[in-house]
Amino acid sequence: MNNTRFFYKNVPNGLSLLRIVLVLPFILIIHDIFVYACTKNVFLIITFFTILLSDVADGCLARKLNCTSDTGAKLDIISDTLYTMLSLAVFTYFKIIPVWFIVIMLLKLIEFMITSKLIKNKQRTERIIFFDKIGKISVSMVMLLPGIFVFRCIITHYKTVMNIVVYIVTVMLILSFFNRILYIVTYKETVKRKLT
Repeated sequence: MNNTRFFYKNVPNGLSLLRIVLVLPFILIIHDIFVYACTKNVFLIITFFTILLSDVADGCLARKLNCTSDTGAKLDIISDTLYTMLSLAVFTYFKIIPVWFIVIMLLKLIEFMITSKLIKNKQRTERIIFFDKIGKISVSMVMLLPGIFVFRCIITHYKTVMNIVVYIVTVMLILSFFNRILYIVTYKETVKRKLT
């Protein structure tokens, strides 16, 4: 019985690990499409959807099986970051999206970790990671960004569409930054008012 419980509790983490494993073939297929002009579209589509579905499934399963954990949350962020940053790197290398967008994403990751720590300290909670709606939507858009390339056969001017998404996400990430800073400041003020 304990082995079954252990298995079910670790299925979400297994899905996050699967995503990490799938990142390399995903990037290599994109690379081969550009360099060798090969058509591995079926493999690219399958890998893309497996990455996305595993991302959705791990969170849903963790909540349903009541096995959410800080380790699982960290593993999810690591796998998402690896997928998005390597995807962005390959698209930057082949001059599909601008280099500065990777810098923006790295800065957002650093800001996310710092503000999560500040929020954790303010709320005196055990939670390690704190999301805001704008940031969550923008990161979801970045995760879907490679899908524009995956379906380039039906999305005319896919490079233009990808760059439009890049600019929209950049604006949203800036709004997310101010939203999180505002939350930290207002939370501090709210606590002070309650204490006085």
